[in-house]
Amino acid sequence: MRFPKSTIKLSFFLIIFSHLLVTAQDELLIVTESSQSCSFDTQKLNRLVKNDSLYKATILINEAISYSEKYNLKSTLAKAYYNLGKVLTKMSNYKNAEDYHLKAYNIYNSSNDSMGKNLVLSGLVNTYLSSKNDKKFDSIYPIAQQLSKSLNSELYFVNLQFKIKKHYYNKHNKELLQLSEFAINTIENTDFNNLEFSDNYDKSELKNKLLYSYRFNNAIASIKASNLLPESFRLLFTIDEEKLQLAFEDDFDEFRKLGTFNYYKYLYYTEAVKDLDSANKYLLKADSYKYTALADFENRNARNGELIYKIINTQQKLNLTNELRKNDAKSSKVFLAIAILASVLLLLTLVVFYFYIKAKRNSQAINLALKASNRKLVANDKDRQEFFSILSHELRTPVYGITGLATLVNQETDKEKQQTYLESLISSSNYLTILIDNILQANRLRFEQRNLRLKPEKLENIINYVTSIIKISAKDKGLKFITKIHYYQTNELLLIDKVAFSQILINLVYNAVRYTKEGEINLNIIEKARNENNVTLRFEVNDTGIGIKEEHKDIVFNAFENKAFLHKNSSGSGLGLHIVKTLLKSHKSDIDFVSEPGKGSSFFFEITFEIAASLKLKKPVTINSSINNTHVLIVDDNKINLLITKKNIEKINGYTCETTTSGKLAISMVKSRAFDLVLMDINMPDMDGYDVTKHIRLFNSTIPILALTALNSNEVATKAQAVGINQIITKPYIFDDFKAIVLLYTTEEETEYKHQIALETI
Repeated sequence: MRFPKSTIKLSFFLIIFSHLLVTAQDELLIVTESSQSCSFDTQKLNRLVKNDSLYKATILINEAISYSEKYNLKSTLAKAYYNLGKVLTKMSNYKNAEDYHLKAYNIYNSSNDSMGKNLVLSGLVNTYLSSKNDKKFDSIYPIAQQLSKSLNSELYFVNLQFKIKKHYYNKHNKELLQLSEFAINTIENTDFNNLEFSDNYDKSELKNKLLYSYRFNNAIASIKASNLLPESFRLLFTIDEEKLQLAFEDDFDEFRKLGTFNYYKYLYYTEAVKDLDSANKYLLKADSYKYTALADFENRNARNGELIYKIINTQQKLNLTNELRKNDAKSSKVFLAIAILASVLLLLTLVVFYFYIKAKRNSQAINLALKASNRKLVANDKDRQEFFSILSHELRTPVYGITGLATLVNQETDKEKQQTYLESLISSSNYLTILIDNILQANRLRFEQRNLRLKPEKLENIINYVTSIIKISAKDKGLKFITKIHYYQTNELLLIDKVAFSQILINLVYNAVRYTKEGEINLNIIEKARNENNVTLRFEVNDTGIGIKEEHKDIVFNAFENKAFLHKNSSGSGLGLHIVKTLLKSHKSDIDFVSEPGKGSSFFFEITFEIAASLKLKKPVTINSSINNTHVLIVDDNKINLLITKKNIEKINGYTCETTTSGKLAISMVKSRAFDLVLMDINMPDMDGYDVTKHIRLFNSTIPILALTALNSNEVATKAQAVGINQIITKPYIFDDFKAIVLLYTTEEETEYKHQIALETI
């Protein structure tokens, strides 16, 4: 007699499946009292969810659903549907969560179980809040609250918390303030012992958690609604941070909210009492919580994606198994019984032996991987600690120089000495700007690819800009800075990303200045090849500095890893060359260097630029800088920035200006007065520059609006273009560039060059 192959395979699978099923019986979420009566173990499920054992919870709930459907246990089935919806919400699988909540609601509704409907409605409110589905939230919330209130249920206060979270997420500060005050008054005047509870809560603990959450949101809303008035911070300092942390322990936004709590304390000590030591303490705490929140968010997303895949994969396997069982059941019952009886002992022996060997090997592999990972983490942590120690020194040095030199300029009466101090002050300021730009650029390049914004530009203009930045620092060290251009069409326009390419040259030349004690720095530009559409240029930065040893050659371009070289030779941050190499990848180029210790180094790279032949001007563009009666509106909430911009406008012959710190007032001024140009800050407290521009464009579509901002990203440029901002000017800027753009947008002649200017930073 010969057994069918499909029967043997099915027998093997069912033996394993039967073993697993027997093993899982002790972990079911339903306690069977009889075939027609059982109870659902909610406490056990809550423990699994709290411990993030979501996959195990989902499997057990599905077993409870199968059992309830088999014996037609409607009440238990409704509880299982509701709890599966709750677990899926925590896993961010909102569509399926909504479906299971609605299944549970239909069962409770058909059996007139009001407390069950109350529970499911609260679950739906949480699902719509988590998925940011405001429309469905607003439709279901009043229904849930009406039922909770009629049942005298504790879910009335839980739903209130969901509504408060919605206002908090959507920055509805006035509504948040009113609702949180109402919630505090209501919960303080409510005896929780008299409420009807939907679960076995610790009543006192639940009340305290909800109350502290209400108080936190009320404190934040008070501060925001008052525009950071000092007295509005009073409520914030009445909240105990440890109790607040306990209140947020089950909230997925726990660390972000604790970071916000400390950040507003930082604002208080910064804006109100000017206590910088306390402000820095709370800023460090806020940053620590926010970094933890970011890591938690990334880990949860990765884990949820893996859990959903495992659940779907398990469901598919179960479906396949059921299908095979149905197809072969009629023809293989006898053979199945014989196969099970004949192979059970051998199979159990083989399975035990197999899993023993596999577990042993896995354990050894995991131990080795953990040891290697631990060593790497310890080394990385040490590297970063050393890097931030260097960075702290690098930031303090120019800040101290700027503060000291500003004092000397104020005290000195000798004009020549004043000029010397001013040049040193500009050098320290330039260094601090480049250092901060490098830190931000290094962080941004980790998370997004640098997309080049190619615009027509003369290479000579960029070289002049780089020279103006570097020459003072070179002069302070007594170094000669020489630029040699062997490029035969310096007046032609090239398609070039001015910001990215300037950063490459500035970092390279600054690197040469930093490592050179005496001698000279040379920047050479050499034309290597040319055709009708493209020109290839070679850029070299030569110095007479300390040079680089051969063993350091492989690490000088790596952020965080070049400390061995830095500690011995310079106090630099170590980010400049890393950023140069990264930005050159966007230009489809790479950098290399030759060096001899004690004699100097030469860094070089080549880039092929497209010649903007089709965009060349048909006639020279002249801008009349003596235009009279040009009136400019400057909008900026920072008074120092407002003063600087105002003075720069007044330097231009024939230009006058008005200023305002309010976005709302700016809209009224543009409506009621005649302005030729608007200079708009982006970040403002009452109404940001995007919203102000959108309102202005509703009644005035022609007035040029230029954004003055310290922000610099593709996202900012895209958003600015969408609302109708003509161009972005990034602070800090060179006055001559600023003046040229202002003149271009206020001349009456529509030049061809003006149409070539797109949204970009300068």
